[in-house]
Amino acid sequence: MYKTKRLIGMIGFVLCNAFLGALTGCVGHVDQPRSRGVYYEEPPRPRQEVYVQPPSVQVEASVGSVGMSIRTEADFYEPLSPYGRWEAVGSHGRCWIPGRVEANWRPYSNGRWQRTDAGWYWASEEPWAWATYHYGRWDFSGQFGWYWVPQTQWAPAWVSWHEGGGNVGWAPLHPSARISVGGSVELNVALIAPQAFVFVEPRRFLQPVRPTTVVVNNNTTIINKTVNITNIKVVNNTVINEGPRIQVIEQASGQKLQAVPVRELRRKQEAEVVARQRTTPPGREKKEGNAQAPVRSEAQPRETKAPLDAQRRAKESEATAREQSQRTARELENKTQAESQRRANEATVKAQEEARSKAKESERKAQQETQQRGKELDKKAQDQSQRTARELDNKTQVESQRRANEAAAKVQEETRGKARESERKAQQEAQQRGKELEKIAQEQSRKSARELENKAQADSQRRAKEPAAKAQEETRGKAKDSERIAQQEAQQRGKEAGRKAQAEAEKKAQKKKGKGKPSPPEDPPATPPASP
Repeated sequence: MYKTKRLIGMIGFVLCNAFLGALTGCVGHVDQPRSRGVYYEEPPRPRQEVYVQPPSVQVEASVGSVGMSIRTEADFYEPLSPYGRWEAVGSHGRCWIPGRVEANWRPYSNGRWQRTDAGWYWASEEPWAWATYHYGRWDFSGQFGWYWVPQTQWAPAWVSWHEGGGNVGWAPLHPSARISVGGSVELNVALIAPQAFVFVEPRRFLQPVRPTTVVVNNNTTIINKTVNITNIKVVNNTVINEGPRIQVIEQASGQKLQAVPVRELRRKQEAEVVARQRTTPPGREKKEGNAQAPVRSEAQPRETKAPLDAQRRAKESEATAREQSQRTARELENKTQAESQRRANEATVKAQEEARSKAKESERKAQQETQQRGKELDKKAQDQSQRTARELDNKTQVESQRRANEAAAKVQEETRGKARESERKAQQEAQQRGKELEKIAQEQSRKSARELENKAQADSQRRAKEPAAKAQEETRGKAKDSERIAQQEAQQRGKEAGRKAQAEAEKKAQKKKGKGKPSPPEDPPATPPASP
């Protein structure tokens, strides 16, 4: 620009010197009326389209804040103008129509879905994605095609969701959709045309969406097999865009989802827009050469013909020089603008490439960090579960051991009680048997004594010749001796039988205590008959 101004100044200086030389070359003059100049308007030149970079939208300076600040619908006019045109469409007023898009282009058909803490977020590399997919509504007309109706409320995505028949689909909300007082979206799904829907298989839902991956065979047939699952609501002034359930997408895609902060995605996308606007220098307005029309002067004194010709030639030379200088200046300015535009475009492309590269690198690092955190959390969960299982196992073993000890102690106590009871019964039986044996022995001894007495009486009768007193005395003595001996033997046998029965009872009790089953008692030995 400085060189252009300098060149214009040099050309003007040369023309002024030539004009003064022509005036001083005149010898004399004759006063005559000055002829009125005729103004010929310069024919309009074809206007060269020059790209004018729109001014940057207001940027918040605080760290971590959202990049773009949209307060009114007019804030979209200049940022979106380089990528399309603004037209008045019916009752919607001024709407934006994208330029240089394919014939079968549709909104929300070139990008990918990301899971956030505010639902599903649509991310796209289209330069107008930051505005048209997160603000406003889309509609289609035969005259303009797809056009965007601006609004100022931000959301992760303004779409209607359908699901079923092995497909997941979405379409931009109609401009008639409104947020109710309760915070939910009120819309008439019938107003959304079938060709507005984009359908993909659930296993491809997390993959980048491209026209080649979109199911477009027959949207009407697919829609009839699906159900409306749109769930957009406002919670604490934040729009939540819920669509297909996370469990369905995880099961179909085989990927584990982890929600990322939606504020970070928004800040990242809008920061790229701000960076792209800052790297492109502001456009310069075209400076048109404004040729000044000659001023019609009043009648002047007559001049001679020679001075008149000199003035005419000087004016023609001045007009030619001025025209030439203006043309040269315009060419230089156009060339400078073209060069600046080329450099600006190159800088913009380079900045966009760098921004995309940085964004991909950041996304890759974020995915790696997310995977690493997921692995760490899985490992921690496994360690915690193993630790909990070991603690439960130890606790179970201790509890089982305690219960086993209690059961063993109880069984031992019951065994001891049963052994004592068996021992007591055995002692009672032994005593009873001892008494019975003693009684039997006494009976046998009395019987033997009676038999001996009878025998002695028989002998005494047989011995009639012997004195009766002596025989009876001897008989009584013998009977008493026999009875005494029989009683001693019976007592001895009763004691032995009692001891033997008690030993057998103790032995049985010990066997029962050790094995749990006592052996049957043995029969007492038969008492031998008393000797006469």
